[in-house]
Amino acid sequence: MSAPPAAIEVNGLTKHFGATVALEGVSLSVPPGDVHALLGENGAGKSTLVKILSGLLNPDSGDILLFGEATRLSDPRKSHSSGIQTAFQEISLVKDLTVTQNMLVPYEPSRWFRQVCRRQSEERVKDLFDRLALDDADPRAEVGTLDLSVRQKIAIARAVARDPKILLLDEPTSSLSAKDVDWLGGLIDKLRQQGVTIVFISHRMQEVRRLCDHLTVLRNGANVGSFVVDDISEEEVIALVIGRSLAATYPPKPPRAERLSSEPELAAR
Repeated sequence: MSAPPAAIEVNGLTKHFGATVALEGVSLSVPPGDVHALLGENGAGKSTLVKILSGLLNPDSGDILLFGEATRLSDPRKSHSSGIQTAFQEISLVKDLTVTQNMLVPYEPSRWFRQVCRRQSEERVKDLFDRLALDDADPRAEVGTLDLSVRQKIAIARAVARDPKILLLDEPTSSLSAKDVDWLGGLIDKLRQQGVTIVFISHRMQEVRRLCDHLTVLRNGANVGSFVVDDISEEEVIALVIGRSLAATYPPKPPRAERLSSEPELAAR
């Protein structure tokens, strides 16, 4: 029996911004139901790849296949209709709207003449938050009055609420407390059981080991390696991220006696 096609397969993906190379011939395969970490320094190309998959950027060249079907994610609507949802690090919530409005726009239930049913909307969001164990967000509160960590959780919940086949999380823990990271971990475990494919951008290896099955390292816009998380050490990951080993970057200092003997004027004093 042949293996199912990859949930995400990109081949030769390239994106330049003038003279700046964001992605250079990136190829990557993510199995269905996988939680796949994207690692790399700032500017390595991680967010550019996520924005291309989200339909916010168009690549200069390269192919994208979703579950074996070639597709062109020309805009966010096309990405959504292909089963992709994204929670960005730059939280895309409208501060002057309520939590409910942010959660449901543009899908709020309405009556005649498109009049929005506020009570029905708030009940729907409350039921969703109960299912997701998100207990610190009042559906009636204005988003601008909430802490950054709560807004981040709402952005994640909004993406999950739209029943994605593929969920892209762009540094979702950057503004979360340890308790909130545990909440996210439980949510990811549930989504994994449901067969949702997750791409998880992070700088924190502890979270990657806790949450992810595979990882890919990007450096200077190129894929420099994909691995099973348990098959690679943190030292090896760091060497791939920065392009050299830690020992080469931070060589050990010689013993104090050796340093003194190599500095005769200082030793003579």
